[in-house]
Amino acid sequence: MENQLQINMLGGFALEYNGNVIDYQKSRSHKLWLILEYLITFRDKEITQNELIELLWGDEFTENPANTLKTLLHRVRNMLDELHFVPGKEMIMYNKGIYAWNTKLDFVIDTDQFVSLCALGDEETDVQQKITYYLSALEYYKGDFLPKSAMEPWVIPIHTYYHSEYLRVVHACVDLLKEQDRPYDVITVCQQAVSIYPYEESLHYELMKAMLVTGAQQAALTHYEYVIDLFYSEFGINLSDELTDLYKEIIKTTNGVEVDLSVIRDSLQEEEGRGGAFYCEYSLFKEIYHLECRAASRSGQSIYLCLMSVTDGNNQMVENKKHQNAAMGQLRNAIQYSLRRGDVFTRYSVSQYLILLPTISMENCEMVLKRILHNFRINNPYTKVTVTYKMQPLTQKI
Repeated sequence: MENQLQINMLGGFALEYNGNVIDYQKSRSHKLWLILEYLITFRDKEITQNELIELLWGDEFTENPANTLKTLLHRVRNMLDELHFVPGKEMIMYNKGIYAWNTKLDFVIDTDQFVSLCALGDEETDVQQKITYYLSALEYYKGDFLPKSAMEPWVIPIHTYYHSEYLRVVHACVDLLKEQDRPYDVITVCQQAVSIYPYEESLHYELMKAMLVTGAQQAALTHYEYVIDLFYSEFGINLSDELTDLYKEIIKTTNGVEVDLSVIRDSLQEEEGRGGAFYCEYSLFKEIYHLECRAASRSGQSIYLCLMSVTDGNNQMVENKKHQNAAMGQLRNAIQYSLRRGDVFTRYSVSQYLILLPTISMENCEMVLKRILHNFRINNPYTKVTVTYKMQPLTQKI
């Protein structure tokens, strides 16, 4: 608002007045920003010189900390002068060893607006107005509280509060929007939320469910594949049964009633340019596995289940997550383009792939796996990871 100082603390720290902005780009000195963040956060209390010294240096030795603090505060006030709001010395007041943010100034803080709108939404009885308050509150939440200072002990509990409050309001808002049959608004809210907190699986579920309601099955499938890769890369875990069941539901509803068989055939055609073996997510791999088991029991043909693992050479997980993810990506390429187009594979864990090799002998199976290793090493001559494999007939446990 014009002639009012806007202070943002969610998703980043910045002060803005009439188009003039100061943020972390103005100075790389973290201590300058720490002083300002602390004074504004605890603006309703008087802060002693010793408290600021403890904040900035703790047990760290610094010569003449009182004078150093005065120098830092002088620099902070000079930086605030660039806003052309009021002089910096009027924004940060000092009196007899006490520092304080001037609460008589005309300013507004996004955290206050967020909390206020959340409270209004909680108290409102009219459903439409309640949703309006919640949606307005969510617009103020751009991310974590003071992310550049996230590891400061005093920031952590405040960050936790805003984080939990945001997720509470998101879920409350989504529930109300679903009751009001507003799936497109659910999509908007969930897309914003997962962009801030991508590892909240429940939000991905609500997003995909809303996509399904609006008929955007393909978008839901694409998002599901994205979430699988995200959770594998970061945590090495499978998605919940609830999300997997939703995936199956989406698959069932992807196609409507169609009487022209040629149209159905065209929809089943594989994308052009997609070569190599067939990669699928784990739940689909299990279905194909069961199908191959049935076929093998009738025909008597051999079929092998193979497990390829990325380790550090001592049969342990690779500690460096970046190296592990890179190796898994390269191994996927090696598997895909070393196998036949009719072969199937999937990611089994953060460091493993499963491969299904039908109509093949043990000798040929081992030859195929060695070819994969050879291609992996050619493309990654300097890798420090080790790739190992196991193989057994379908009738045995791997």
